[in-house]
Amino acid sequence: MLTKLKIGLVGSSQLSFPGDKEGAFRKTSGDLEGLSEKWGFQLFVYPKQVITPEQGYEALHALEEEKVDFVLLQCTSFSAGFLAPIFARIKNARLGLWAIPEGKSEGAVPFNSLCSINMYAAIIGHYLDGYELPVKWFYGNVGDPLFSDRFAVTVRALKAIKAMQHSSVALIGGIAPGFDDLYDDERGLIRLFDGMRINRLHEYDELKKIAIHMDSDKVRRRIEEETALAKGFRHPTAKKMMEINARFSLAYDQFIEENGYDAVAISCWPKLQDDFQYSVCAVVGELNDKGTVAACEGDLTSAISMLLLRYLSDSTATLMDLSAFDQQDDTILLWHCGPASRCFCERNGFEYGLNYSGSAHEPGEKEVSGTGVVRDMVMDPGKITISRLTGESDRMFLATGQIIDTSKPSFCGSRGWVGDLEINRRNVSALDFFNTVLVQRFQHHFPIVRGDFSREVLEAMAWLKLKKVEITPYQDYLENPAWWADR
Repeated sequence: MLTKLKIGLVGSSQLSFPGDKEGAFRKTSGDLEGLSEKWGFQLFVYPKQVITPEQGYEALHALEEEKVDFVLLQCTSFSAGFLAPIFARIKNARLGLWAIPEGKSEGAVPFNSLCSINMYAAIIGHYLDGYELPVKWFYGNVGDPLFSDRFAVTVRALKAIKAMQHSSVALIGGIAPGFDDLYDDERGLIRLFDGMRINRLHEYDELKKIAIHMDSDKVRRRIEEETALAKGFRHPTAKKMMEINARFSLAYDQFIEENGYDAVAISCWPKLQDDFQYSVCAVVGELNDKGTVAACEGDLTSAISMLLLRYLSDSTATLMDLSAFDQQDDTILLWHCGPASRCFCERNGFEYGLNYSGSAHEPGEKEVSGTGVVRDMVMDPGKITISRLTGESDRMFLATGQIIDTSKPSFCGSRGWVGDLEINRRNVSALDFFNTVLVQRFQHHFPIVRGDFSREVLEAMAWLKLKKVEITPYQDYLENPAWWADR
């Protein structure tokens, strides 16, 4: 059960400024309480204005006792500089500095609040330089767009990070053979999301045994449910494989319910193909439909990246390959065998189709043989966000784009052509996108969600101290990855 994000509000001030500090703090704390109910976070308001170091430590102790995740320090008026290091070094919480408007434009300055957070940010950045403490500024009243828009991004990012710290993730059957770019040391992931539980020890046979012994009536009902989800069958072989698909669908439901996993990375080949001439792609899509993040090909890091995207967006993620780019209209083709959630094709739906078999095809075959069951779909037009951890879990790739009209030719599977490309919220061409991926040695998997959540990703990156994968414009000479310079 996920624990709500808990924010602590404390006000600091100084006796020499004439503004109604108690009244201003009372008004803003009341407005923030209303926002907490609307946005789904807990709020602890420290009731006393903090002026002296002793009062600062008293407030700090109260915030730590409350186990807040984020401290919003409102400099209700200009406050003494010695308070900044006290709150900046709070245990197990992050810090925001909040200035309020003066309420007048001439005469004696009532609060000098803005100047105070300027000083506090500088103290944290210079006097506490060795601590490398992230801190975010806020300005305005609660109802002001400058405050509310900026604060909303923080709430979504910190809620996602906290959810990640309480999540449970599993790898089932190992990484796909030869996909060594997907190998990661889970210790880096655990350090990043302290509290996350990762289990690498599950094997494919655990699911196989459940699937084989599944009750026949349950299987029949699941076949009916799965068939009703789709527009039909692109190939008769896919229809023949619906029984084994239903068995594994039920097996994964049972397995996840018994173990309580929030995300799984599934080894989808070659054992399933060897045993049943079957692809589990449609089951992967179904799991994502139901709210359990599922990544294919044993990609644990993508599963965790998809989970972060899910928490940031409150939406469903999927995992894609980069399969083509087109310089004529500056688009890239995101494609995968057929594991996407149906939320990506609400307009036109999907059919059940086949994956390639993984075995050699005879020359001159009129029809490519394959294994089912996959979701064959063209994704609906609209904005998407692409993001994945990389390096030693110390960097993050971030891109956005627009899935274009569905009429452009593309390969069978789950896919969409994507234009209006940006990396780190900066425009890039399709060629520069491809060059960045190749030069920076980014893995060949791209987690995506619908919508633009680039601000939330960047904020989460900042709190987690993750480096960006920087744009590398195309050149016709050899370029080395930027991170080699850090070695």
